[in-house]
Amino acid sequence: MAPVTHLQIAATPIRLGVAAISGWSSYLIGLAQRGPTPWTIASDIGRYYGALTDTTPPTWAHAWPVIRRWPLAHLRDCSAPDATGRETVPTLLLPPQAGTHSCIVDHSPGRSQVEALRAGGLTRLHCLEWTPATPATDSASIDEHLAVIADAVDHLGGRVNIVGDSQGGWIGTIYAALHPDAVHTLTVAGTPIDFHAEQPALAALAHAPTAAATSVVDLFYGTARAAGMHSTNPIGEIERAMALLGALNDPDEVARMEAERRWFTWRQEIPAVFREWIIRHLFIRNELVAGTLEAEGTVVDLSKITCPVHLIAGRSDMIATPTQVTALTNHVSTPPSDIVTAIADTGHIGLFIGRKALTDVWTPFARSLTAIS
Repeated sequence: MAPVTHLQIAATPIRLGVAAISGWSSYLIGLAQRGPTPWTIASDIGRYYGALTDTTPPTWAHAWPVIRRWPLAHLRDCSAPDATGRETVPTLLLPPQAGTHSCIVDHSPGRSQVEALRAGGLTRLHCLEWTPATPATDSASIDEHLAVIADAVDHLGGRVNIVGDSQGGWIGTIYAALHPDAVHTLTVAGTPIDFHAEQPALAALAHAPTAAATSVVDLFYGTARAAGMHSTNPIGEIERAMALLGALNDPDEVARMEAERRWFTWRQEIPAVFREWIIRHLFIRNELVAGTLEAEGTVVDLSKITCPVHLIAGRSDMIATPTQVTALTNHVSTPPSDIVTAIADTGHIGLFIGRKALTDVWTPFARSLTAIS
């Protein structure tokens, strides 16, 4: 939850104006080329309205088979057909457990982190898919989430490369600190490790009564979700709607943007107990770097992490700034020569589905990881 600066507030009307002009001009130019008949315009209105109101759940771009099931998650096998024996250590990809669908890692053809990793040589690749909370799982704690990861690691042979995206990064970090012998390499991408770095508002909440601070953070996310907006970037929602308008002349691009919008607007409940734990212990108290976080009946000591560490951040990421991500280097015992940092010229979501980030960051990263394996 990044603070909104005065510059960003001042730039909002400009962003909205540019988005509106770009969207409408692109649409009108394309409409003129196609022929502005009443039927064409009516068809465009129907397509646009349908795309903006579509409530179809997002889906994986590829039908990766589910090989393990738990109440909290599924384990999907994203390996190449000839993967057996090619890498000595398999890779476990951890999407965020943050109220969104895990298929963000395999969003659409050409915008798939899974495809980018496989293109770089990671052929023994598996991914967790977090499932929506149910009455039976609504009380699931951090320990139960860690137990799913532990069981998945055991299923894959007992030692893995962990790649954690966004919230998947800090839960992967916690697991690595508690089970260092099971983690061959640790990668965190777009992950706030130090939640209070460059976040004065959150840091101030740490000194407020816990109940009041929790209510403030909870209200922020609850209000945004009720409004149907992505809580971290509502202006971006409007920009995407204008971009969709401008793309109506290209059916393939519309289909891609519809898939992207389905993911953005889909809301998947996470267990209430786990959600409260995140807000209280990470957002407010910042316990992961304070050295006071407890899980599995013990204190999570980040200095127990000695494996190679990769840190990947987006330069314009408002969810997890590069400083919040790279803070991990100050707490692990990994030799500096085994810590690699990559800063991509993108925002939070672009870090995982942007074509440039996938090509320039994730595929080369996969190649480097295969060299370690």
